[in-house]
Amino acid sequence: MGRKAVLLTIAVLAFVTAYPALAWLVAAPTFPKMLAVLLLFSFYFGVYNGAMVAALSELVPAHVRATGFSLAFSLAAALFGTATPAVSTLLIDQTGDKASPGFWLMFAALCGIVSTLVLYRASAPAPARVPASA
Repeated sequence: MGRKAVLLTIAVLAFVTAYPALAWLVAAPTFPKMLAVLLLFSFYFGVYNGAMVAALSELVPAHVRATGFSLAFSLAAALFGTATPAVSTLLIDQTGDKASPGFWLMFAALCGIVSTLVLYRASAPAPARVPASA
């Protein structure tokens, strides 16, 4: 399975299951339910990031790869990570639904779907160039 398939599969799964998983958890919260939802979301995060790191690394020339990758990753983490508590609080406050932060996760998944389709719209990214050994 290629990077595009992994990125799309996990993003679609996250989009489809984010709200239902949180709704199931808040309906009757228990430690096992919380653990199951946490493990599900952690699985998505781990698999998605494994493919995403490789995909982002392929986009940038080798001589600026560390800077380009760290900038892209840090901006995404800053935008979504720092806004998440405020957005989650706002969603719960506005809707009265404790599972409504699932909509924020769905938005993040939708961003992943769109960016993957844009990234791979024409063809797969060029493979990273490895300098020949002397």
